[in-house]
Amino acid sequence: MKINRKGKKSIKIGILVLICIIVIFLGLIIVEVVRELHEEKVLKQEVIAYSNKNLATDNFNIKIKTKGDYAYVEEAIKQFYKQLSDNVKTANSYLHNQHLTNILSPQSLINDRPDFSLSHVTITNTKDNLNKIISNIKQLCEEKTIKNWLDKDKLDDSDYYYNLYLQLMYTDKDKKQFQDIKAEMEQLSVSLDNYLNTLDGILTFLTIHDNEIQYSDNLYFSSDGVYKEYKQLISNLNLIINNSTNNNTDQV
Repeated sequence: MKINRKGKKSIKIGILVLICIIVIFLGLIIVEVVRELHEEKVLKQEVIAYSNKNLATDNFNIKIKTKGDYAYVEEAIKQFYKQLSDNVKTANSYLHNQHLTNILSPQSLINDRPDFSLSHVTITNTKDNLNKIISNIKQLCEEKTIKNWLDKDKLDDSDYYYNLYLQLMYTDKDKKQFQDIKAEMEQLSVSLDNYLNTLDGILTFLTIHDNEIQYSDNLYFSSDGVYKEYKQLISNLNLIINNSTNNNTDQV
């Protein structure tokens, strides 16, 4: 059977159209692959930058640089680090509360004696708030919390993006970092309780012996025995502070 020239021309046009469709399709695939690779590269850069920040001092404001599911992963990771940083900064704000740090200064003692009610309330509130914050930080560093932080149901290709999330968020280095933070928080909790309980005890001691103490630019004791006991309490407090400082880290 012969095919006329018109038929041959139609076949050629059909082949060209098919080739064009294939080229366009392949081009779209290539464009999408390049875009995906770019988004993943940006995501990794952002996560590295966030994970290397100092939790206590750096700014963790969230700006999303990627799109689509990558943006959801990026936001989840940044929200995690921001929440961790916010808790660390709040803990530091309580630790550096002016009234707490100046409780034993002569002027503070004069203003609050003989019952030191304001100082006792400050110590109690500090202890309660810090224990809650420390518990929050420890909870954030738990493996279960980290692995459940990302809602897979909100992702198109949940397995791929969730595995990517774990690769970025829970590497061996990350595991060690989170374990170290948990250990630091546990040590900090013990040190703070010792410090605040000792501080509270000193105030109670001063109340009991108020009639044996004269307050001015310093404390003057009418009893050598009371003075020696006070000096021992202060020595114990300084020992707790020194031990806590030696065990502290740059993060908290």
